[in-house]
Amino acid sequence: MTVEAIERLIGSSRPRRALLRGPNLALLGLGVLLGAYLADPEVFSNTGLPAWLLPQIVVIVLAGLILRAVMKQRRLARLTLASFEAVQLREWDRAGEVLVRLLRNPLSNAQVRAELLLALASVAEARHQYEAAQRVYEALLAEGTADPIQLHTTRVALAGVMLRTGQTADAVDLIDRLARAELPGPMQAQVELLSLFREVAMGQAAGGIDEAEPRRELFRLYLSTRAGFGYGLLAAAFDRANQPEKARGYWHDATLLIRPKELLERFGELAPVAAKYPAAEFVL
Repeated sequence: MTVEAIERLIGSSRPRRALLRGPNLALLGLGVLLGAYLADPEVFSNTGLPAWLLPQIVVIVLAGLILRAVMKQRRLARLTLASFEAVQLREWDRAGEVLVRLLRNPLSNAQVRAELLLALASVAEARHQYEAAQRVYEALLAEGTADPIQLHTTRVALAGVMLRTGQTADAVDLIDRLARAELPGPMQAQVELLSLFREVAMGQAAGGIDEAEPRRELFRLYLSTRAGFGYGLLAAAFDRANQPEKARGYWHDATLLIRPKELLERFGELAPVAAKYPAAEFVL
């Protein structure tokens, strides 16, 4: 998934601004025709067709347009659900295929479009295509049409990919601004996971182990199974601080929630921990 392909999908998924397009144009034509009939029914009767036929035609066409819109919405909902399920199950190829199908067409709902673009960025990150993911995040922030939670998630994700692409100064500045904000628990947990990743990636994790227990509690309360990523990063922090028992315990907890392979796919920095400490025997 190239940056150019991402650019095309960002553009093609933007809602159309023209009013006289597709169903709107058809409705306008029907309105004009019906108005002419109501103003002078004799005009229509001169065509040789029964006068009662025009209202019936209008009703049939309107019913067809409504049915078409309903079917389109159902298809959109079905594909959207399929894409989200594929992302949750980490079936990245299937997720990418469905998301491309969805984003090739204009999407009128800004929040749905933002959620689909965030899912597309997740696919790009899973494939280590960080420049492509960064372009999605930058576009969402520039447009500003997503809801506040989506925009917060976008900022957190953007800081993460900036660390991946070597834009360290910008990433640190964005993370610091996020950390200073007063946030509810779920958002704070996202920021703490990001801050912990920064510390591990930049070799500063040993200095932050005093915050390990509060971070663990935030991850447990608000990140569901994704808390496993936080536990894995905490294991790396304690390993670098030469506290192997703590590191072993956190790695065990991490691998109870997420398979070691998936932990390493997301955070390659955990490879030394995975090589040193045993994973949990039973994995969900």
